[in-house]
Formats: sequence, structure tokens, C-alpha cells
Amino acid sequence: MILTSVEVAYRMTGLLLSAVAMEEIFEPRGMNRTQDRTDGWVGGRADTWRGHWQENPASRAGADARRMVDDETYAADVAKTIRDRDASDALAGDAPLASKNLSLEPLSPGIGVIIHGIDLASPTEAEVADVWNLLMERKVVFFRDQGHITRDQHIQFGKCFAKVGLAFGRQQALTAGNNSPNDHPEILKLYADEPRPFAASNWHSDVTWSNRPPLGSILLSRKSPPVGGDTVFVDAFALWDSLSPVLKEFFEGRRANHGRAGKNEVTHPICRTHPVTGRHALYINPTFTNSICDMGTAESSQLLAQLYAKMYSTPEHACRFRWFDGSVAMWDNRSCQHYAVGDFWPHERKMERVTLLEPKAADEVPFWLDAEGNRHHGEVLTSEAEISTPLGMS
Repeated sequence: MILTSVEVAYRMTGLLLSAVAMEEIFEPRGMNRTQDRTDGWVGGRADTWRGHWQENPASRAGADARRMVDDETYAADVAKTIRDRDASDALAGDAPLASKNLSLEPLSPGIGVIIHGIDLASPTEAEVADVWNLLMERKVVFFRDQGHITRDQHIQFGKCFAKVGLAFGRQQALTAGNNSPNDHPEILKLYADEPRPFAASNWHSDVTWSNRPPLGSILLSRKSPPVGGDTVFVDAFALWDSLSPVLKEFFEGRRANHGRAGKNEVTHPICRTHPVTGRHALYINPTFTNSICDMGTAESSQLLAQLYAKMYSTPEHACRFRWFDGSVAMWDNRSCQHYAVGDFWPHERKMERVTLLEPKAADEVPFWLDAEGNRHHGEVLTSEAEISTPLGMS
């Protein structure tokens, strides 16, 4: 029997996991090996190595961080690319802004930008094109002073980019307690106050428990707390790019189990290919991902814990957005994850969300694209009817 490189990597890794400490799987990052510590945080960072400072710039430029560490000429070329891009007024890759009235305020070098000068109630075609290009490049975009838009205009703005789904995309509700206005089933109300504390204070990409998770979301603040309640976003492309070569090879073609309340409902590729940009995202999260397929329970839990330590403790890959009344966030679930900071109680917070579906049916199910151009999808482990049934109502 001839094994693929992924199968060989898995079998070799399975042997390693049974014989050595978990951090060994992150080879060739060797800084932990030189210390008498096994916590994985030598140097004050999870999974540290001497190229840490090049990881995020390399991801932004589509470069090889390891080569940047060892090849000064190559690193200088990458530096020029980044300087030229950062000096541009566009911040949308190689595409200049079509709308001269827009101005941009980046929240970090790689993810997140506030777009000023647009009215979401009546965007022009050029502004819509610019917003889309910026979303593809920056993974999440933000707007200020949009509290005047109606629910119908909120939904209509979403339709400028994609189909608008139900409150959870193809699904109406996550649990029996989810709340949408009767006359606007496309709107998800996320309200919180002193007697009803709530925030999605967990790292996640929306609705990965579905076999057809939504493209993204547009979240509008109807009322913000006077302080607190920020949302943090992390770049899933950079999370993938910063993995060691050993882990990348191990995860390509491998799937993970996702579901609500610890139940396995679907599997998705761990390495997800973005249908528009072609980039790879690390598509696991501690809210809905239960385990790595074809691994023992203990080994899967250990590896996921180590990955999460790296994923969510690297500020270089993240941005943080402060909400005011009328602020809007629009994010791409295929390229980022988010965490709503739950520090604003007892203040009131009223958020309303519109969910976007994939424009092309062929792209709706997450996939990994192999070197030969073949798409590899996950599978449904239950039924679409059960996936569409809110928790507590079965």
C-alpha cells in the first residue's frame, strides 16, 4: 500500500504523540527544546521561535517567514513590498479605491479597517465594490455613524454583496431562546442589560456547526455601553500561515468534528481554502470544534489545546474594535474569527445582525483545494433537519 504524504505525516505524528511532549509536534521551532520547560511558553509567547517577528508581515505579503529569517536579500524584497503597500492609500491589495470620497483608518497592519465617508443607507456601486475589495483584503471592515439606517436598509446593504439568510444563515436559530423580530426574520437581535447579561464571549467563526456555514455577518450597534463591549477579530489566514511546516502537512486534507453542545454534527476541512482569494485559513475554533478526525481523544484534545494557545494569544494577528451607537462591523467568516468581550455588565447593549450567504452554491460547503485543483469537503454526521433544529427543541 502506497501512503500519501499526509497519511505518512499522520502515522509519524501518532507515534510522536505517544512518545514525546506535545510541543515536539511544532518542530522545527526549537526554542522550547533548549529550555528546561514543557509549558510551551518560553520567551513569554506560545510556540515561540526566532522568526516570530516576521510571521505576520510574511502572511500579509504572501512570503515565507523561515526564508526571511535566513535570506537577507529575500527579506529585503519582502520589506519593500510591505512598505509600498502600507504607503498606499488603497489598503486593498493591488486594487486602488474607486471612490474618492472614502477614507480609511486601519486598526492593524493585517486585519481590520474603518471605512469613513459612506452612507450604508444609499451606497454607490463604486463604494460597494470598494467595500468588497477591502473585506477580501482586510477580513473585517468597520463603519461609524450608521445609526440612522432602518432594518430594511440594513438588510438591503447586505444584499449588495450576497444573499441574505436567516438569523443564522441557512438556520433560523441556534437555541430555542434566539430572538428575531417577527417582521424581520433576517435580523438577529443580540440584546443585553443588567437582568439579561449576554455576549458571545468565546472565540468562533459563525455557525461552523452547520454543513453550510454563512459567508459573513453585518453587525450594527443600536445602543453601545459607555465603556467595554469591544469585539476582537483574529486573522485566520495568518493563523494558518504561522503554523510550522510539519503541522501544515499534517492538517492538509484532514477534517475536524464540529457541532453544538459537544455533539458532532458535521466535519469541515481544518485547512479551508477561501473561494475568492484562494488563501488558506485555519478553520477550527474552541466553541464548535469538538475534535480532530482520525485521532485519539487524548491526542486530539492536547493538540487542539496547544493550537488554541498559539491562535488566541498572538496580538500580531488580531485587531480590536470599540463600539459606539451606530457603529457597524462586517466580517468574512471564511477568513477571520471573533470574540465579543463580555466586560460591560450592567450596562445595556443592543446589537442587530444580518447574515450573508455564499453567492455561489458551489462555494457554500467549506472545502480544501489540493495541489491538483480538486475540492475536498467535509460531511454531515446527522441530518440537515437536525442541524436546522434549535437546541432544546428536538
